[in-house]
Amino acid sequence: MKVMFLVFHSLAAHSGISKKILAQIEGFRQNGADVAFCRLVVDEDGIKRRVVDDKTICSFGRGLWAKLRKRLDYSDIVRAAVEGDFDLVYIRYDINADPFTVRLMKQLHRKGIRTAVEIPTWPYDGEFKGQGLMMNLQLAIDKLFRRRFFSYCGNVVLYSGPDVLFGCPVVRISNGVDFAKVPLSAVEQRDARKGFLKLLSVANIHLWHGLDRLIRGMADFPECELHIVGDGVQEIIDSYRKMAVDFGIQDRVRILGPLYGDALDREFEWANLAVGSLGRHRSGISSIKTLKNREYAARGLAFFYSEEDEDFDNAPYVFKVPADESPIDVKALSEFLSALDMSPEQIRGSVQHLSWTEQMGKVIRTVSRE
Repeated sequence: MKVMFLVFHSLAAHSGISKKILAQIEGFRQNGADVAFCRLVVDEDGIKRRVVDDKTICSFGRGLWAKLRKRLDYSDIVRAAVEGDFDLVYIRYDINADPFTVRLMKQLHRKGIRTAVEIPTWPYDGEFKGQGLMMNLQLAIDKLFRRRFFSYCGNVVLYSGPDVLFGCPVVRISNGVDFAKVPLSAVEQRDARKGFLKLLSVANIHLWHGLDRLIRGMADFPECELHIVGDGVQEIIDSYRKMAVDFGIQDRVRILGPLYGDALDREFEWANLAVGSLGRHRSGISSIKTLKNREYAARGLAFFYSEEDEDFDNAPYVFKVPADESPIDVKALSEFLSALDMSPEQIRGSVQHLSWTEQMGKVIRTVSRE
């Protein structure tokens, strides 16, 4: 099967999403698919181009006109899909249904090219709370056109949700792990038994990460330190910093910004307990399969979160906290970790079935049958 993997943006070296996309592509290839990657690139001189692998299919130029062109004309994608004789265009949805992406889907459908559209989070409307005027305008346009967009779609790929969405049959997968790129962290459990928690949160910070709940809880338990890795909504990050100062624990809350490579690995080596999402209820989501939970497990770290995640809810190395606005009971976290009797190797071994090879194989098998 020939697959074009399509994203509407460029990649970033430190981005977990970018790493995930590359791992998904490799997962397709490990299932025997011939995959080409269609994405945007931005050259050093500011010129924006759309490429398929290393071949430029459209150069948009620089500045405002380039930003507009890449959102208004997708005929280059259709042309490349037809000329490349692709069987499937696998699209990572960017909450970008509009007349122009609808035309893209319609043209692919008319050319007989099957599409599968991955929606990373469903439902996603609640994630736009507090995101500002432009983001909410994007959501409003998406609401107007998304049913027409998906009317030309073969399958929707979801991590949680219904069996049929917008009239399309759903392929349900889990966020996966690229074990070749995620090293095991040799966590020393004796640190936990001494009672000191070394907490690590790796996230693109938004309202639903809920680290304010954890910072409030840390004020009542001095034997802990929190490292926050990642960027995101600056207003929220600033509020965490201010909250730490207000509670007098600024020396125990370190905001490190985005890290990758060896610097990120060192943080995982330092930590003995990882922090998942603590506020998904704020965006109206109760069930989700986040990427970071899987990376934490692959690294060999115990972790905690507040949502429902069927892959981990009953795992002995997971601590579930309430999905509400209460401060996190950090003392309970310490007691949980002190009692945990699993090695990092055992934790990592429990998620071998969540490889991207297995997850993308589900897509290949479903599309091939239909």
